[in-house]
Amino acid sequence: MQRNICILMHTHWDREWYFTKDETKVLLSNHMKEVIEFLEENEDIIYILDGQSVMIDDFLQISPKWEKRLKKLSKKGQLRIGPWYTQTDLLIVHGESIIRNLFYGIKLAEKYGDPMKIGYAPDTFGHSSQMPQIYRLFGIKSTFFWRGFSELKSKKSDFIWEGVDGSRIYGVNLSTGYQGAKYLESDKKELEARMKKIMKVLDNYSVGGMRLVMNGHDQMPIQKNIHEIIDKLKEIYPDDIIRIGDFESYVENIKGYKMDVVSGELTHSKHSRIHKTINSTRMDIKLLNSELEGKFYNVLEPLAILGSYINLDYPHEMLEYCYKEMFGAHAHDSIGGCNSDKVNRDIRQRLLSVKEIADTQIELYMRLITLASQDSSITVYNFLPYRRKNEWVEIEILTKTKNFFIKDDNKKNVEFIILNQEITDAGLIDRQIAARLMDIKVYRSKILMKVERIEGLSIKYYSHLEIENIKECNIDITKDTEDTENCIENEFYKITVNNRNITLYDKINNRNMENFFFIENSGDAGDSYDYSPPHKDMIINEPEKIYDIEKIKLSGDIGYESMVFKVEYNLPLNIMEREKGIVSQKVFFNVKISLNKGERLIRINMDHKNKIFDSRYRIGFKTGLQNEYVESDSHLCVVKKPVYFEKELSVWEEEKWAEKPVSIETFQSYAALEENNVKSGVISEGLKEYEVMEDTIYITLFRSFSHLGKKNLINRPGRPSGIEVLTPDNQLIDEEFKFRFGFIITEDNDNISEISKKFLTPLKGYQLKEFNRFNINIPRKKGKIEKSLNIDLQGCVVSSLKMNDENSIFIRLFNPEKEIKDLKFERDVYLSTVFEKKGEKISTYKIKPQEILNIIIK
Repeated sequence: MQRNICILMHTHWDREWYFTKDETKVLLSNHMKEVIEFLEENEDIIYILDGQSVMIDDFLQISPKWEKRLKKLSKKGQLRIGPWYTQTDLLIVHGESIIRNLFYGIKLAEKYGDPMKIGYAPDTFGHSSQMPQIYRLFGIKSTFFWRGFSELKSKKSDFIWEGVDGSRIYGVNLSTGYQGAKYLESDKKELEARMKKIMKVLDNYSVGGMRLVMNGHDQMPIQKNIHEIIDKLKEIYPDDIIRIGDFESYVENIKGYKMDVVSGELTHSKHSRIHKTINSTRMDIKLLNSELEGKFYNVLEPLAILGSYINLDYPHEMLEYCYKEMFGAHAHDSIGGCNSDKVNRDIRQRLLSVKEIADTQIELYMRLITLASQDSSITVYNFLPYRRKNEWVEIEILTKTKNFFIKDDNKKNVEFIILNQEITDAGLIDRQIAARLMDIKVYRSKILMKVERIEGLSIKYYSHLEIENIKECNIDITKDTEDTENCIENEFYKITVNNRNITLYDKINNRNMENFFFIENSGDAGDSYDYSPPHKDMIINEPEKIYDIEKIKLSGDIGYESMVFKVEYNLPLNIMEREKGIVSQKVFFNVKISLNKGERLIRINMDHKNKIFDSRYRIGFKTGLQNEYVESDSHLCVVKKPVYFEKELSVWEEEKWAEKPVSIETFQSYAALEENNVKSGVISEGLKEYEVMEDTIYITLFRSFSHLGKKNLINRPGRPSGIEVLTPDNQLIDEEFKFRFGFIITEDNDNISEISKKFLTPLKGYQLKEFNRFNINIPRKKGKIEKSLNIDLQGCVVSSLKMNDENSIFIRLFNPEKEIKDLKFERDVYLSTVFEKKGEKISTYKIKPQEILNIIIK
């Protein structure tokens, strides 16, 4: 068979790693100028800009005069830009972030020509099973990648990849890597020897006559003698076609061949490392990123819709700026945390800067909306497009008196709990107080208030009245600190805490589970890429004691009980003490458990300050259930994965996989087990790594370790990943963590994906305060916002609720369940493209299992 040898010229551009993004900006400017000049002189050359448009932003930021020349080359098809904005991770970040990354990447590429519609993800540490559908939404019908492939998936590197909803695209594994033909030799003998190795692999794995030779590498300059190389290759392979090519022509060539159909995630580590446990590296950065994703997608965007009803501008440009900054931290190395300390500090600071913008914008909108109401001082927001009942909202209240009432719109008293209260100096909030030498003390209270009913995407208005005498309040709160039995309960559960044990009694199924959740600490001899158990470990999962137990119980219909306590552990300080069996350090977790009347969800909050080195913390939840498969959510879908990857683990040593395919997996917000029609699951805010052992779901809290890379780890033999340099920041000493979980047991086949969305999108409250850092004017349009948006989603889950560029409401949702859902709309609803452009009007829609649906509401 005559082979068609396609030389694909490219560079792989890590913006940051053990070097900073500012260093690479300088190199990028030099690189791009060379590329532009070379393409102008050689019109037969096609060059791939790593599939990420951010390279254009970075280049033109410091070399704007080159824009016209770049645009001309892009329009001619010589310079291929997009479709990504950054080479994003495809497992850790939010599914909405993956979609927005493509959205902004293609949008930027379109400014310069036709975007490259190829799902190019050369170095990403694994691929979500929802990617075929996401790619197809953008008109992308193929993906080219390096990591995640093995012959257990397909005998050939060209295959059909089927997503969770049935969407299919072409999958092409770069069997010699994206760097296989980097720096091709000028010497004919050396070139022939090199190509012999490359062609042997390509001949074995390719389905047809095409051979994709990847001429590029990390920050590799364009190989200017490529014509000389091609002439020599024609002498070496006189019977073959040899040319400069692109991804599109490769896909066109393989379409006629029969290929294996592959399903599920692409996370096999036979030929290249996947780093499955990188999901718990630098959890300070990952938790910060998850917090930002939640603020933007669950709060700020729907809040801005509400603000538009009083003529507040929807902040399209500000959001785009923030998203691009955030996506800069989503590159596989960046969000992976496998960087130098200097780079990780930069990533964290950039995310913190975006957080300041988001927090300020949220506070500003809420303040303006409350000001506009004129006679209300408290607003409560529902950011989901359906009615919610009997839910709690936390609000910070600032008052001059210790005691106060809260009244609803009908001037009726509303019950609430003061969770904590402190006195603060008003001059520290409002500098004008200090400037006038005024001494004003105020009470800062965090309260928990019950909201009996709130419409979808709407606001409820309240007022507060400051009072002097606590006897005027009608709230019956009992704090039990000396109860003979330290327990809380509702219709479904009874939770009891003693000096070393937390016991859950499941009333519905008549089951008692001791230590139903617990903290596990073990050693970590790994690096920034992978957890690795030490050769000699000490695993500790029993506390030294549980103490300082305090309860809150609310009588009557309000139905709320909570318990706070401290858990103390004795642990080794470092890996040396662990090897010797020494436990010299006392560490603490502050825990709060709460139960609401009529709710199956157990809410658990924890905070912890890290004090030890070279260790891994996990929280274990006992479910009392066992199954061969785990249900969890992925990117806008629900998947089932094996508890134990038996097939992979049975062959990895014999076949010499690049690393052990450990049964530690990624999820987005929940993982659950089911047995005999009873389901039990854990919902986590920001933590995304789980392992199931018997009936227990373990969620990794964080890891601490010493090096960017290490060689010869137990689960990863051979060379180090990255480079072997010390990274002391990765020990996370004195880092303060806050964790939030929900735990549920249900025999009603509840939709945990929907429950998880509500858990991660709680009602938000705001009080209009007398003292503020900044003064603002009352909005020109005054009055209360009476609008709402109630849609019967039939269990479908909202991923995005925002305004498009035409200021219509755009909603992205998906069906997490196994059945088709019949959606009915009572207002003007239109199908939408993923680019948020209006299509045909619909009154009903049958949404398939795991299908993503984009709609616009006029």
